[in-house]
Amino acid sequence: MASPVISLAPLQGVTTRVFRNAYAKRFGGVDYAIAPYLISVPTPDPRGDHFKELFPEYNARMPVVPQILSNDAAGFVATASALEALGYVEVNWNLGCPYPMVTRKRRGAGLLPHPDVVRAFLEEACGRIRLELSIKLRLGLADSAEILGLMPILNDYPLRSVILHPRVGAQLYEGSVDLDAFAAAASLSTRELAYNGDIVDEASYATIRARFPSVSEFMLGRGVVSDPFLPARIKGLGLPDDPKATIKAFHDDVYFSYRETLSGRTHALDKMKELWSYLGASFARSEDGLKEIRKAASFEAYEKAVRMAFSDDTAQQ
Repeated sequence: MASPVISLAPLQGVTTRVFRNAYAKRFGGVDYAIAPYLISVPTPDPRGDHFKELFPEYNARMPVVPQILSNDAAGFVATASALEALGYVEVNWNLGCPYPMVTRKRRGAGLLPHPDVVRAFLEEACGRIRLELSIKLRLGLADSAEILGLMPILNDYPLRSVILHPRVGAQLYEGSVDLDAFAAAASLSTRELAYNGDIVDEASYATIRARFPSVSEFMLGRGVVSDPFLPARIKGLGLPDDPKATIKAFHDDVYFSYRETLSGRTHALDKMKELWSYLGASFARSEDGLKEIRKAASFEAYEKAVRMAFSDDTAQQ
């Protein structure tokens, strides 16, 4: 079986350019990343702060596809044009964000119950943008049957890829993925779907690959942040002799980059604590260190807690 394409999911606030660059420097197995979403704007400046996370000079280590959250086709086209001016060749439309503050505005998964709106959006966007277009979506907002009405619409447009997370928006990230619904959507698609959702270890990947042997692209998010070696394991790549040292070097790259680029101690520490909420899964025997990380209110206390976490435990191998 051919090696899969693995993409990094857009985890808002987590898989930032700092994370992506540090990850690409220290680990292997990820082919490209979809960046956390931008909201579309009607008159964007490509070199304005709105696009700073995506400036090419900040994204040289890993291929990146920008993602736009939008229910306004004209704003989407304008934002995509700004990204084209920055040198990007593909843009992803977010039809999957499940959070109520987004869906109430008919953005993200909030558009899924409205297939006519999706069609009208694609009709305008596909006719006006010069970049390749991909879509990341869920089964529906509250009803997984919504995907059955959407697939024939998506088939009508020249999309580079469709990435499907088989949950409804109302689930957020709770409960189980619905593999039967993924299979039903795949049976209606004229293109191969990419799979996203709950691949957290080699066993869960093997289960999905066995169920859908024709799927060749997989998007991983929380599983990668929790276990940065997971893509390499899935692809059968070699691992370093000292995995814990590699994770420590990755941590330090992220930490000192945030200290340099973010304003204020609290902002940098909050970013690192959010990273540890995932990465802590690789340090299951270091609860004292993890507890101290969560409590840290200064760089000195944080660094001491990190030393404790790395000295008390062996990162998963």
